Amino acid sequence: MFRRQIFQAVTFILIGIVIFLLLRGRNTEREWEAQNIRLGEVATESSSPVRAILPRDLEIVETDASWTRYIDEDENNAAAARHSVTVRNNGGGFYVGLWLRLEYVNENGTPVDNRTHEISGELPPGSTLRVDDITIDGLPDTVSDFHADILSADMELYPEASQN
Repeated sequence: MFRRQIFQAVTFILIGIVIFLLLRGRNTEREWEAQNIRLGEVATESSSPVRAILPRDLEIVETDASWTRYIDEDENNAAAARHSVTVRNNGGGFYVGLWLRLEYVNENGTPVDNRTHEISGELPPGSTLRVDDITIDGLPDTVSDFHADILSADMELYPEASQN
């Protein structure tokens, strides 16, 4: 007898919850209609750049560095590098941002540090971009040379739209 009463009470509670949720959803839909919110309408955004990882059509034509040796605040020997990099676009894509990976090596050619640097600027098809103000600080004192690679580049999908 006691089980039957508990079962009926739970059943009535569940029926009440279902009715409450149905009425609440119906009222919410009416409120949205009153506010002129259309269900199923999709908002559109302007196009964003596409990132090309290790782009094959970009080539580093020239690299140069001037080195400065100093003692840092921890009284350790350190180095700083001021780079100039020239990049050529051999492809048909229009690039608006580049990420460089700079690998620093010692006299034996062993890598001692890696850094990344973002180059902002436009690189249309068939043109070159020269950047002279890349400064990297806090390098180990054993650094003697570096290698530069292009990690990624942002492609502008509609470059004529951004110029207007």
